[in-house]
Amino acid sequence: DTRSTFMIRNIPNKYTQKMMIDLVNESHYRKFDFFYLRMDFINHCNCGYAFINFIDPKSVVPFAKRLVGRKWEKFNSDKVCSIRYADYQGKDRLVEHFRNSK
Repeated sequence: DTRSTFMIRNIPNKYTQKMMIDLVNESHYRKFDFFYLRMDFINHCNCGYAFINFIDPKSVVPFAKRLVGRKWEKFNSDKVCSIRYADYQGKDRLVEHFRNSK
């Protein structure tokens, strides 16, 4: 499978972009080239999902095994992490898609 981009879902709303990147870097430092946590700027929180693109598709499975089905550690949340492959694959397609996001 050559897909390298997926959507992380059920992220507690208080998580920040920095917190999520720190979490990814714990096991996959410098193995991704795009990360976007969708934000609700009116309510000052995230929308519960993010997109990540790994440089090497082989990084996807170990990362998924680490997070999928687990509760988030911070903020005492009952949400359980899930992922799915993104509709847009690759850094270039993600950049183009989210270029004008607000």
